Amino acid sequence: MHGPQQPYPPRQQPNPAQHPYQQPYPFQQHPPRPPKKRRTGLIVTAVLAAVLLVGGGVTTAILIKSDGRQAIVPEPEVADTSVIAQKVERQSVKYGEMAVIDACTVMPATLLEEIGFRDAAHGWHSQSHLPQSVPVADATVKGETDAISTCLYESTAEGGIERFTLSISQLPFNDVLPADFQGKDDTPVTAAGLRAYTSPGLKPDSFNARIISADGKAEAHLGASRMSNVKEITDPKATFMKLLEGVAANLAKGPQGRTTHVHTGRYESVPNACDVLSSQLFREITNGKDSGVVEADYYERETFDRFENDKNEVRYFYSNLQECRRLSPEWFDAAERSRGQALKISLRTYRDAEMAIKDAQDCNPASPSRKITGEAVMSTEKIGDFAACSYLTGDSPTISFVAGRTQVQLTGYGDWAPDDPKTYVRTFTPIAQKMADEVRQAIG
Repeated sequence: MHGPQQPYPPRQQPNPAQHPYQQPYPFQQHPPRPPKKRRTGLIVTAVLAAVLLVGGGVTTAILIKSDGRQAIVPEPEVADTSVIAQKVERQSVKYGEMAVIDACTVMPATLLEEIGFRDAAHGWHSQSHLPQSVPVADATVKGETDAISTCLYESTAEGGIERFTLSISQLPFNDVLPADFQGKDDTPVTAAGLRAYTSPGLKPDSFNARIISADGKAEAHLGASRMSNVKEITDPKATFMKLLEGVAANLAKGPQGRTTHVHTGRYESVPNACDVLSSQLFREITNGKDSGVVEADYYERETFDRFENDKNEVRYFYSNLQECRRLSPEWFDAAERSRGQALKISLRTYRDAEMAIKDAQDCNPASPSRKITGEAVMSTEKIGDFAACSYLTGDSPTISFVAGRTQVQLTGYGDWAPDDPKTYVRTFTPIAQKMADEVRQAIG
């Protein structure tokens, strides 16, 4: 324990010896005017015809605001375009006795790039998969609607709306349709020697396909939407057939390992979120079983945020977000889901710890998010390096804290998690304290 945490100090500056950790925000009952956080451009009446070079070659401009005050605004650095990469582990995983066909291995980002969709290939990646084998004794899940493995790619470039999805269903985890089943709008085709059916999507440049494995024990559902958003794609149907051929060729190979995501560049030391929220930790927190299936989201591009305070000081914050959710076996049965457990971890890692502290606004009572999700309940004990609090995300409780250069959020789903933020933050404080130490040690 580090003593009680009081992130909103009284009017007088607290004694540093009594409060060795940083006090981030003012007391809610006596809030001074909060710093303005502006996400849009400055209101400028005149721009001096001068561009300055300051130390280190950083370009700045002097702006005259509408109230006559000057602001020296640094030009933002270019955000890193690739801080996440796919990595294929060639050893296949098993669910019981079934060797799992991994969706992102069947449809890797390189395949999308080859047919002309670079922005989607290097944007948002979402997948559900088995990071490790599940013993026969624990392989009890039979998914009603959830495929055993899914993979999604969507462009995060400005104006990008193209999306590609692949889900793989396998017996006995899932039910599969008879190989000869043909829907009303289906057109039978052959792709890489496999039986397949194509159908139109909601838009003229959107298509779907169902591909059946040679033994009929697995089927892949492929979807592509808004492909003509990429100007170079002049024949969306022909392009989709190329994608279908590539996916079918990989499906025909059977289980070929599994695809995971690793960080690169300045984020190389950052572990995968599903390694931080391990199967063992999930079981410890929820007192339930782990189905073995994880749902994960990754963003290959670094994002940046612009902040200006009342002193006209402008700063930019660079970060990368990843999320992982683990599920208990009951989660896959609609009738049993209410007594199931699900837990999601969100890790937003910044370039340095100072950025993490200055941009962390989850627990700030003046933050716009507090007006949307409601008041945050502060932790009475120290968690991590900054403010720690609990609030509702939808109807699910979340605890948020900062450890090193990472902002961490833990969200519980299901009746097992207290739906009252006050109870949730009290219950999760020991867990969050342990996780804060682990995150700081792993990431810095």
